[in-house]
Amino acid sequence: MSGPRLAAAGVLAAAGLGLLAAAYADGQPEPAPPAGPTAGPATAEPSAPERGVGRRLTTSVPRPPDDAPDPAAPEADSPGPAAVGELLPAQWPELRPTRLLLRPEGGGAAAAVDPVDVVDGVLELPEDADRVGWWRGGSRAGSPFGTVVVAGHLDSATDPVGYLAGLTGLAAGELVELSDGGERQRYRVVRNYLLPSADLSSRSDLFAQQRRHRLLLITCGGPYDEVRGRYRDNRIVEAVPVVG
Repeated sequence: MSGPRLAAAGVLAAAGLGLLAAAYADGQPEPAPPAGPTAGPATAEPSAPERGVGRRLTTSVPRPPDDAPDPAAPEADSPGPAAVGELLPAQWPELRPTRLLLRPEGGGAAAAVDPVDVVDGVLELPEDADRVGWWRGGSRAGSPFGTVVVAGHLDSATDPVGYLAGLTGLAAGELVELSDGGERQRYRVVRNYLLPSADLSSRSDLFAQQRRHRLLLITCGGPYDEVRGRYRDNRIVEAVPVVG
């Protein structure tokens, strides 16, 4: 990929991440984390997108249905702790992640994790492609319920390979670790796929908090669209907690 393309490559195709605010606006019973920002998502993308780090993309998104299942009764077909073991809620070490490590058994480098919020319907991510953002309105790492969302840029004008570029080769069964400097929670990858950015806003199920706990890692992916100045897709990795 040539240098000029990298100027816009750091943009996370955050279309659909605005639904994070809507997905949590109605709140949920304990033991889920406190509700995040309630501001509704923006409904239009910026016209004539500019190349550069930190440009934010938005889209309108649906709210979760009023008859969404209670967190105490997770979806039957949702991957979760039952796939690798089961713990009582009191046994889960909830933590606010400060460090993300892909393939922890390999002893590789980790990325710093910054807490981020939804502002005007947009998830504000670190501009540094070697850092990632943890959405504070979602689940904490190790919670018994909900989706913990960690997202970041694929690359940037100054860094041609961001930390989450490593998601590309992450296979089902491999491990991911979130930690806070003391406690740690490992997750096992169950899915790794590309989703068109235009479709992300309709996938409210991805960011559901009323379900068994899981980790969602998101960055850009797919071919780069020179006209729109962004990647066509989002790469999404879904992982379930490793217990015991």
